[in-house]
Amino acid sequence: MAAMETHAEVFEPLELRYSDLVLLSSSRISSSSLSCEELERIEVISGDVMRALGPSGPGLLAITGVPKAPALRRDLLPLARKLALLGKKERAQVLKDIGLGSDVSMRNLDRAVSSFAMQLKYEQFLGLESVSTLFNNGQEDIEDMQKRRTVDDWQGFHGHEQQLIGNIFRELGLCMMELGFQLAQVCDNLIGGKELGQSILDAGTAKGRLIHYHSVLDNLLLKKENKRTKGSISKARPTTSSVINLSNTLSLTNLHVSASSDKKVLPNFMKSEDEQFLCSKISTGVSCRRKYFSNLWQQWHYDYGIFTVLTSPLFISSCGLNDSFCFKDCSSPDEHTYLQLYDSNNDRVLLVKASPESFIIQVGESADILSNGKLRSTLHSVGRPSEIESLSRETFVVFLQPPWNKVLPIPNYLMDAEVKDEEYLASNDAFLVGHMVGSGDSNHIVQEIFRSIPPLSSRLRRGMTFAEFSRETTKQYYGGGGTQSGRQ
Repeated sequence: MAAMETHAEVFEPLELRYSDLVLLSSSRISSSSLSCEELERIEVISGDVMRALGPSGPGLLAITGVPKAPALRRDLLPLARKLALLGKKERAQVLKDIGLGSDVSMRNLDRAVSSFAMQLKYEQFLGLESVSTLFNNGQEDIEDMQKRRTVDDWQGFHGHEQQLIGNIFRELGLCMMELGFQLAQVCDNLIGGKELGQSILDAGTAKGRLIHYHSVLDNLLLKKENKRTKGSISKARPTTSSVINLSNTLSLTNLHVSASSDKKVLPNFMKSEDEQFLCSKISTGVSCRRKYFSNLWQQWHYDYGIFTVLTSPLFISSCGLNDSFCFKDCSSPDEHTYLQLYDSNNDRVLLVKASPESFIIQVGESADILSNGKLRSTLHSVGRPSEIESLSRETFVVFLQPPWNKVLPIPNYLMDAEVKDEEYLASNDAFLVGHMVGSGDSNHIVQEIFRSIPPLSSRLRRGMTFAEFSRETTKQYYGGGGTQSGRQ
């Protein structure tokens, strides 16, 4: 299916400095210890945070100025692609040695995403005073590894290196857990109570995921390796929703990394006028920077936890089919992250633009429920650009959630809908009711998006624990007959 493209707005979320996050989450803020000017500044920032995460906002913000974490991000993210493209046996051994699991089907050679997960335990950072404390243990080994190799040096995983990779995964994961916990404390202070922060602590764990979003070239490399090892072409089932139609793309056998400063990848057989056209398409033109992507790496959905903490993505360009380990970092072709939000207040799609060293925090449905609608969960997807077949996207995500046995309350907005005996879409979908009667491209996009979203009222019932809610949500999205059961 050809990608549907229409206008969308590039959006730069609220940036909250780490030092201000620490200050806002502190229980020691008082008028006696701070100047009037500082108290006024804190009040302004607090209002900005609630507007960003509340019902009138996008449901996410960015944290900047986190000490040492950006360096760990730069070391960890390129390894997502390498793990995804390893041979089956080698990858299984490496994941076992590192302590990672895979939560997507690695048998599907047309998969759009490879994900590698680890459970992170809060007890590892409880009692620490700041993020910087997290990096004391093992930091010298990590810095030594950084000195001894670059991204291009990874031609194999060895025992000592595997241990250090696991260390980086845990160190960065713990840092991101603390960022989410501190933001939960900020929200608790602003809306009253301790529900969010205490729920995160009571859970005791969070899931970290290192994610590789495949390029078309990556999938060809997987098939080439499968053919080499098995002597036959894989019979993996293709998926029309997430795989670009190769019959309509340029040949990938001669891709190379451009020597230009922006590191865009171009086929080396292209004519100069074709190259000029493609360069203009992937530069700063308004039409490309304001394009809605229906061709998706990740389908539209709500996260069902409390907060989702993400690194800003890294983009990688593959060299070609002859060497799966040959790749280069590159900038985002469209100058944004390809993270798409649906802004129901203004009936539009937003494309999130964030600085490379920032951390994005999104509101999940559990935070929406536990705050009784004072926080707004984020409806989002990840768009897949179709211009460059060798472009992949790497990110690291930490999911913060309530304990599995936590009984979730029915928020007032759902109970009000029940009293009125109205069909309810979801807490976030309610904003769309007034827009569904529209016409044109915007209405078509709304219908396309919400066709794949099971309403909250059908997934959350009285007395449900978080474990039951998560199972029901997964079932209605991806189970047999689910809204996204045939998609990746």
